[in-house]
Amino acid sequence: MKRFFIILFLLFTSLIFAQERCGTTEYMLQIESKYPEIIAERMKLEKNIQKWITKNPDYHQKTIITIPVVVHVVYNAPQENISDQQIQSQIDVLNKDYRRTNIDNIMTPSVWASIAADCEIEFCLASTDPNGNSTNGITRTQTTTSSFSMQGDPVKDASSGGKNAWPNNDYLNIWVCKLSGGLLGYATPPFGSIGSNDGVVIGYNYFGTLGTVQSPFNKGRTATHEVGHWLNLEHLWGGWGSCGNDNVSDTPTQEEENYGCPAFPHNANSCNTTNADGDMFMNYMDYTNDGCMNMFTQGQKTRMIAAINQSRQNLLNHNLCGGGTSDIDELITSKRVLIKIVDVLGR
Repeated sequence: MKRFFIILFLLFTSLIFAQERCGTTEYMLQIESKYPEIIAERMKLEKNIQKWITKNPDYHQKTIITIPVVVHVVYNAPQENISDQQIQSQIDVLNKDYRRTNIDNIMTPSVWASIAADCEIEFCLASTDPNGNSTNGITRTQTTTSSFSMQGDPVKDASSGGKNAWPNNDYLNIWVCKLSGGLLGYATPPFGSIGSNDGVVIGYNYFGTLGTVQSPFNKGRTATHEVGHWLNLEHLWGGWGSCGNDNVSDTPTQEEENYGCPAFPHNANSCNTTNADGDMFMNYMDYTNDGCMNMFTQGQKTRMIAAINQSRQNLLNHNLCGGGTSDIDELITSKRVLIKIVDVLGR
C-alpha cells in the first residue's frame, strides 16, 4: 500500500510539472537562492514602481516606446535553426498584442473591454549591433548541446554551448532553442541591476506563427507572456500557491492558473470573492492556449511602463531600430576604418 501511494505521488508530481508552461517563477527562486541579495533589490524596485504609479495616476505615454530586440537562435538539429520569416512573425505578434491591434481582440469579454490596453510598446529587430555595425537583429549559433535546461542558464553562455548576450541594458535578448523539461519559455524580471543573463528564452517550436510551431502554442503568445514577465508582470494568481497578488489592481483575484480555453465566465467567485465574471483567463499572463489569449489591462500597462522608467531606462531613448547611426557610432566606425587602412599600409 505504501508503495502504491509513493507511485501515485510521483505521478501527481510529474503531472504538475508537465503542466508548468512558464518557468519564470521557478527560475527566479533559483536565482534568489544563489544570490539572496536579489530579494532586497526586487523589494526595492517594487517600492519604486508603486511610488511611480502613485505619482503618475493619469500617465499616458506620449511617445511610443520601441524596444530593440536581438534573437539568438541556438540550434543543434536543422529544424531548430528557424527561418528569418518565423522570427519576424513573432515580432509581428508582439507588436499586435502590445498595441492591441491583434485581430482576436474582439474576443475580450465586454465586461473587461474598457480596461483592455493598448500598451503603447512596440518591438523591432535591432538594425545596429553593439559595435555600431548594421545587423538584421538575428544571431545564429550551432551547438553540440541537444537541448537546454533552465538550470544554470547554459543557453546564455557560449562556454556551455549557448550564445552570450548583447548588452542587456540596450537590447531585449531573446534566445530560441530546444528547451528540456517540457517548458515553453522563461524570463528574467527586472530587479534593479541588469545582469548578463537578463532576457527571455523560448522553445523553438513555440516561437512565432509559422515554420516549426506546434499547436496549441502556435500563435506567438508564449513570447508575449514571457516578455510581460521581462517587463515586471506576474502571473494573475501571483506565482506559487493560490489566491496570490499580481500587484495589479484591475485584474480579478484568481485562485490558480487556467489551461485550455475555458468558456466565459470561468471560476466565478473564486478565492471567496464576489466576482461573478470569474477569472480573466484570456489575459496574456495566464496559462491558457494561444488562441484563447487576447488582452493586457490598463493596470498591467502602467506597471510595465513604470518598470521601464525605473529599471530599463535605456529603452526610452536609443537609435538601435532605425538603421541609422549616431555621431558616436560614426566616429567609432571611422576609427575602425582608419586603423584598418594603417594596418594594410604597414604590411
